[in-house]
Amino acid sequence: MFYHSKELQFNARVSKPDPRFARLLLEQFGGGNGELKAAMQYFVQAFSCRHTYPDKYDMLMDIAAEEFSHLEIVGATIQMLLNGVNGKLKEASEEEGIMDMLKGKATKEEYIHQALYNPQFCVLTGGGPSVTDSNGTPWSGGVCKCQR
Repeated sequence: MFYHSKELQFNARVSKPDPRFARLLLEQFGGGNGELKAAMQYFVQAFSCRHTYPDKYDMLMDIAAEEFSHLEIVGATIQMLLNGVNGKLKEASEEEGIMDMLKGKATKEEYIHQALYNPQFCVLTGGGPSVTDSNGTPWSGGVCKCQR
């Protein structure tokens, strides 16, 4: 059984929005060697020990729970890195030539909105970190290519 503490184990902080770093952190979140893989690996391995080696089962489950807490910290950091990006995107877009080609404030706002809020992102993840690596490849329980 798991217990969820309402406070993060480590108080992650960021100084400013950084979507590029948030994307890189997705590798640690759901990449081939990320926290989700580690948590699932220990979690699944524990079951083979449950009856024959209960002390090993408990140890592996404890490690899995710790890996899930790491996943929570990385996910919270990703969310913080994306906080306020909308305003920064608007400022940056005003300097780009493509905005001159778009007619009217509403069209420009819609362009910015579409660039920031890919509908698939909200539908698939609810706006939280996606369970993918930094390139958008969905998480898999398979062996990472780098380990073959």
